[in-house]
Amino acid sequence: MDAAPATLRDATPADRDFAERLSHGNMAAYRAARNIEWDPARFEASWACFDNRVIEVQGVAVGVLRLHELPDALEIRDLQLLPAHQGRGLGAWAVRQAFRRAAELGKPELRLRVFPENPARRLYERLGFVTEAELDGVLHMACKLPPGGTP
Repeated sequence: MDAAPATLRDATPADRDFAERLSHGNMAAYRAARNIEWDPARFEASWACFDNRVIEVQGVAVGVLRLHELPDALEIRDLQLLPAHQGRGLGAWAVRQAFRRAAELGKPELRLRVFPENPARRLYERLGFVTEAELDGVLHMACKLPPGGTP
């Protein structure tokens, strides 16, 4: 069996700035296209209440996975990778980690939101997510977990 391409660890307070810079930078074009200003206070509030994880490759932080537990589902609220690490399978690996976490928590569904033009949308569709709604130009997608967890 091949080794995992990365590791996932709980974020520490020292990881907060990395996560904010990464999310801010990766999402800048989407926000600009929609005339949405970056709100540092909103990021800070979400950091305090989400399950924040750091994706590492050979001990180096290359991304973040931020989860939010809902009564009936687990939601991926942010999945970001450094541009140099995109397109290498790490996104799919990170989503599978979120499926595992949802199963551990007994949640029957994994949800996320994505802009329609974001290339990650194709990844999510390949992994079984379906669009349940489009609200304010954002796709709300979900994937039911089969018995036993990961699809």
